[in-house]
Amino acid sequence: MTQKVFVTASNTAVFECPKCKKTKMVNVSKYKMIDKAVKIRVNCPCGHSYPVFLERRKHYRKTSNFPGKYTHFLSDGRQDAGMMTVNDVSRSGLKLKVNVKREFKLGDRLNVEFTLDDNKRSVIKKEVIVRKVNDQVIGVEFVTVSTSDPSDTALGFYLMN
Repeated sequence: MTQKVFVTASNTAVFECPKCKKTKMVNVSKYKMIDKAVKIRVNCPCGHSYPVFLERRKHYRKTSNFPGKYTHFLSDGRQDAGMMTVNDVSRSGLKLKVNVKREFKLGDRLNVEFTLDDNKRSVIKKEVIVRKVNDQVIGVEFVTVSTSDPSDTALGFYLMN
C-alpha cells in the first residue's frame, strides 16, 4: 500500500520504512513545481523499497460523505440552491459533489451547510469560494477561518479525530 507523506513548507518530507520503522528526512524540493500527483519509490538502508505519495496540500484532507445543501450567489443578484455531498474536508476547504450539474465559475461564492458525523452532530455553515470545477465535483475554499467561528472549531476537532 502506498504511504501518503506530507511535504513541509521547507520542502522536506519524513519517510518511514514500513518494514524496519526507520525514518529519514529528505529534501523533496525537486518535486515542488510538478502540478500533478507525485508518487516516488523510497529505498531504505534495510533493503526494503516502498512507494510514497507526496502530499503537497497545505492542510490534511479527511474523506467524508456528508449530505448537505448549497446556495449559489449568481452575478446578476439571483440565487440558485441545490443538494450536495461533501466528499472531503480540510481546515481550508471542501470537495463537493453537487446532485445536479451547474455552471459554476472559478471565484463564485456559495453558502454551504452540512452536518458532521461527530458526537455533537455539529452543523457546519460556511461561505466558500469555488476554486476548482470538474463536472459535478467542485473544490471550494472557505472565505474565512476563525477560532471564534463555531463551524471552524467543530471542523478542527473533527479533523483531529
